[in-house]
Amino acid sequence: MVAESFREVDGIVNESMWADWQNAKARGLKYAQNFIQSSWAIENRFNLIELSNEMVNKLLKGEIKTLEELEKLRESQLINNNYNRAIFNYWAFYHTNENEDTDQNITYIDCIIIN
Repeated sequence: MVAESFREVDGIVNESMWADWQNAKARGLKYAQNFIQSSWAIENRFNLIELSNEMVNKLLKGEIKTLEELEKLRESQLINNNYNRAIFNYWAFYHTNENEDTDQNITYIDCIIIN
């Protein structure tokens, strides 16, 4: 009975935090960046990555399938542009969950915000 009550409270907290996340995104980049530094967001494996126009295009076309591919492309673009971060005009906010059936991590891009 106690365990069930804890699960119920945890579900309510998660719903509330998801609502807070939606509000933070609607308010803009700084609010979203601040939100993902919260203990709840860290615990739920939220993070962000800078994106270039090319990276966004490849994501939208389905040419990039994994976070690893995205990170490799980002690193390659940094090197090719002499570590000039000005090419990154977007931020992708993502979270990673474990698939209980396969025990594999799945990363979801939640939103992309223009910098």
